[in-house]
Amino acid sequence: MNSGWSNKRGHRVGGWLVLASLVLLLTGCERDDDQPPGEESSEEREGAVDVVAEPGSAYDELDLEPIEPADAGPEAPGLYILSGLKGYTEPCGCTVDVLLGGIDRIVAFVEDAKKLHPSAYLIDAGDWVFEDRELPEHLEPQERAKAEVLAAAHKQMGTLFSVPGDRDLALGAEFYLSMMDAAGMAPLAANIELDGQRFEAAKRVDFGDQSVLFVGAGDPETYEGLDGVVAHDPVEAVRREVDGADEEVVILVYQGDFSAAEAMASAVDGLDFIVVGHNPRRQTDAAPVGSAQIVEAYDQGRYVGRLKFYGAQAQSGFVDARLGIREQRDSLDEQIRQVRSQLRTLQLRAGGGEEPPLAETLRERIEDLEERRDALVRDGIEIDDQSPTFLYDLIAMEPGYRVDSTMAERRLQFNKSLAELNSKIEHELIPVADGEPFFVGTQECSTCHADAHDFWENTAHASAVATLEERHKQFDYNCIGCHVVGWEQPGGSVMGQISYDAELNGRTFTKDLSEVGCESCHGAGSQHVVAPLNEQAEPQHIIRHPTEQQCSQCHVPDHSPNFDFDVFVEEITGEGHEYRSR
Repeated sequence: MNSGWSNKRGHRVGGWLVLASLVLLLTGCERDDDQPPGEESSEEREGAVDVVAEPGSAYDELDLEPIEPADAGPEAPGLYILSGLKGYTEPCGCTVDVLLGGIDRIVAFVEDAKKLHPSAYLIDAGDWVFEDRELPEHLEPQERAKAEVLAAAHKQMGTLFSVPGDRDLALGAEFYLSMMDAAGMAPLAANIELDGQRFEAAKRVDFGDQSVLFVGAGDPETYEGLDGVVAHDPVEAVRREVDGADEEVVILVYQGDFSAAEAMASAVDGLDFIVVGHNPRRQTDAAPVGSAQIVEAYDQGRYVGRLKFYGAQAQSGFVDARLGIREQRDSLDEQIRQVRSQLRTLQLRAGGGEEPPLAETLRERIEDLEERRDALVRDGIEIDDQSPTFLYDLIAMEPGYRVDSTMAERRLQFNKSLAELNSKIEHELIPVADGEPFFVGTQECSTCHADAHDFWENTAHASAVATLEERHKQFDYNCIGCHVVGWEQPGGSVMGQISYDAELNGRTFTKDLSEVGCESCHGAGSQHVVAPLNEQAEPQHIIRHPTEQQCSQCHVPDHSPNFDFDVFVEEITGEGHEYRSR
């Protein structure tokens, strides 16, 4: 995994530190301090291509040095792994951690990375079509169109196969199989039937001088409640394929979580690797269970896993070539995490103003620690020619990697099509029950709270819709709800009706519910506008002291993985808009 951008000599020049600073300044959002530092340095190879600008993205004007895919360890065939893509064509962009990914970047990375190996393949572990196993009717046009973009990407990358996951089947087996056909893939599923149809259970592939047997299967619990899906006993199904196999390497690609993969490793002899396909976590290292190694490449296209293996198969199983450096590497990781956290706190408290001198000292400390870690990971590889050894890398799809221009254009056209796709569906405002408040919009609040409004206008919340418009995402159901007030709540906003006329206390007014406004934190304000004070002259009918509960409705782990209420509340409160916990 690369930890930063390289300069023209191939030396890292800030990496996550630079990215963190950029995003803090541009968006006021946080970064993920649990982000694993790089597994390898970004070395620029001869013939490097320029970074392709990502149309309509948050990175268009960032002058990034290009990152070239880099190999690790002695030359060997490479197996690249995608898991849990979940319908993501591009990063959310809300925080630094979710700037990772983008199908146009993944396509270019895979194509470039394959050139580093004598032979290389890409496999998909499933859950690539949709984000959830159930799809509301109003989302269908958008999600069908997006699936076609991802299918085209798989076809361009030449993905060998995928294992059907429950999220893939949100629109049924027929649609899933049509997308697999468009992607040029066939399902690999030893124990899964879809509408009575069975599929290839295993696939034999030559990796240079080595032979690999891939077996696809799924944990029956993953598919519970899905019509037309029958999941047989995976242990017996996988055993049938593995028993007597003479391949040097046996890899199970399993639609189950880590616990389910552990159970398969314990139940089936002869497995060398298990790739987790359902809810894969971000795990830098493979986890040994018996003689098998379990690998997880995370989800949403934020990372691509790479597995390389050396030597002949033996009863003892494969050994991690970096096993000897884990303790020292983990110590450096913890030091980097702590110093990054200190720097982030300083930057947030500076509020975009002048940073204290300590910030530069912390930057230098981070760079020194990252250089030491990079060198350790690069040089601490031990390959035993007499026994089976493997290298596993989790490679972050960072801004700076080349993006494929054809796929970037297709992604952009999909984004631009969202307005037309979603405008075809009529969306009715959700009615307000008698006696309940409704949303009035930030402008109404400003008539009494001018100082608070003036402060708010200079926060990232005040430009929430603009960030979507820059990327043609303002009609994307996956985005818009957290960038406006009262999304799909009584008296709030719905797609196509963010601003509209309403009546309050005998007065007709136009309420504008765009941006993350006052009522996003303080609740619907109609009753407060009519009667702002109680008999004791205290504010009423409003959430006076918002808590983390209000924030966590949008700052969910997937889009805000390191949300820290106590730290970030300082970013959106200040003079004229002070935060009081009670």
